[in-house]
Amino acid sequence: MKRGLTLLVMPVLASVLLAAAPADDLRLEPLREAIITDARAADPASIAFDRTTTAVRRGPGIKEKTVTVERWDGKRWALVSVNGKPPSASNLKTFRKATAATPVPGYYRMATLMAAASDIMVDGDGRKVLKIPVLPPGTVRTDTGDISSHLSGEAVIAGNDGKPYVLRLKVRARENFKLNLLIKVTNFEQISDYRLGPDGRPRLASQSADSKGQMFGFSGGQTDEVFYAYR
Repeated sequence: MKRGLTLLVMPVLASVLLAAAPADDLRLEPLREAIITDARAADPASIAFDRTTTAVRRGPGIKEKTVTVERWDGKRWALVSVNGKPPSASNLKTFRKATAATPVPGYYRMATLMAAASDIMVDGDGRKVLKIPVLPPGTVRTDTGDISSHLSGEAVIAGNDGKPYVLRLKVRARENFKLNLLIKVTNFEQISDYRLGPDGRPRLASQSADSKGQMFGFSGGQTDEVFYAYR
């Protein structure tokens, strides 16, 4: 009788333990906090890079391509070239205004972004994804202002020796919205990819963005491809 009771208790106990522990640990909090802690240690003053942006603007009868090279040395920005030539006074004015209003890009910004994550899921490739219903203020800015409140995000998670990090951040418009009094945005999507550096820490490798909108009833848009070369 004693042996039979033991055989009965053991399976019941095992099923209770399995029910108490998630099969793939889809708890939001420990994953989010681990990424936030790691991101806070990624000081933008400790990195230097060249950023090359290829922007293509489209509109009725218009297709304008601009290639810009900028440099961050850990302390300040410099505009290296525009379409392969030294920047003009107008280029420099626009550049200074943009860099003054926009934070230096980098993995450290994940600390603020992940604090706004409120859900976790698994994608078709079996990767954990943190969902951000509304981006925090200042996350995405244009030359006319901050559009973060109109955007949501998804962060695809990878691991390095058991330590989680954001592999890809996908940002898209939650709705159509007005960029200003003249322009209505009908589509916006931005993808940021992160790769491990020689020190094993994640850093921003590339970005792509696609936006579409309307002005005075005419459709147009812009695509951007951005690459980071670290020095």
